[in-house]
Amino acid sequence: MNIKMNSLIIFALTAALSSRGQVLLTMGNKEVSKEEFVRAFTRNMGETARGEQALKEYLERFTEYKLKVAAAQELKLDTLRQLRLDQMNFRRRLEDSYLPSAAEMMKTTAFSKNQAIEDGLLHIYADSAAYAFRPAPCPIAQETLYTMGKQSVKVSEWLNWAKSFKLSKEYKGESNQQLLDRFARLTVTDYYRAHLEEYNADFRYQLQEFREGNLYFEVMDKKVWARNAASEAALKRYYEANKAKYSWPESAEVILVNARSYAYADYAAENMKKGMHWKAITGNSEGMIIGDSARYEIGQLPIAPGTKLEAGMITPVVKNDADQSAGFVKIIRLYPAGEPRSFESARYLVANDYQQQQETEWMKELALKYPVKINQPVFQSLLKTP
Repeated sequence: MNIKMNSLIIFALTAALSSRGQVLLTMGNKEVSKEEFVRAFTRNMGETARGEQALKEYLERFTEYKLKVAAAQELKLDTLRQLRLDQMNFRRRLEDSYLPSAAEMMKTTAFSKNQAIEDGLLHIYADSAAYAFRPAPCPIAQETLYTMGKQSVKVSEWLNWAKSFKLSKEYKGESNQQLLDRFARLTVTDYYRAHLEEYNADFRYQLQEFREGNLYFEVMDKKVWARNAASEAALKRYYEANKAKYSWPESAEVILVNARSYAYADYAAENMKKGMHWKAITGNSEGMIIGDSARYEIGQLPIAPGTKLEAGMITPVVKNDADQSAGFVKIIRLYPAGEPRSFESARYLVANDYQQQQETEWMKELALKYPVKINQPVFQSLLKTP
């Protein structure tokens, strides 16, 4: 794809964000908007986005993810105490970075003061509430003082706050007007904070992504990972039914030695060649040299390409440039490719395959429970250029 065409696709994806409310896909009675998909796609794919095929592949993964989240919600995993605490803590950490100035919040929430109520009366009754031995009843206590969004604030709330603040150590002698202005800012900030999802799409989606991510891992653990780990008998049954899948590639029974540096590895190799037992070498190395005796695939061993292997040989030391460690092996016995693996030697392969089978069967169940329908005209609109 040329640069111009790729830029047009990215532009179209970005412009698609303005088309809120368009449904891209449905899963049963659940809907996912075009906006949500575009945000996820552009964030996760970034500069690697390459046209229709990339969109289709990502949509498939995205749909599977949303199906699993739907399953978690049906299981009411979102009511788990720990997940709710995690969500609450994440929201608190995130909120402050999304709060604009008090003036902007007032504008956004349509904050308005009841002009029929004079500030002077509010000052008088605030002093009375805080300092009078027997505060005079406030005849306007239940009148609306402020409105913002769908909420109203009564005069009584101002009086309660003013009394509490004036009698606290935080009070430094500010005027009643200063306190009234402060109360207005605090009130609108509290309201805006509680309704951030309505006013900021980025905040809303970050919160949603965090919540759904937690649900995804929780339901995967419940439906796939924990079930797999707990079912040794099921793994053995799967192995017996699929033995033909699990054979060794070219492999060897070896003594595998790894060391913190090339010098330590060379020291171990030279002493093993002189007949010193590998356990004595590793045992006296204070953790600088470690060893193991087992059967490994040849490709898993620190052996230089082209090395001709023979039983009994100690291979040349191979250095790992990433961390400066080094290793070598002593070949005990070589095995040709194709020998069947025992359950124990194939266990990690069996577990992976069994887990994939469990997940595949579960996805089929979810697809039946939540039939997926892609709104093709909306999907195709993602590729349209201006």
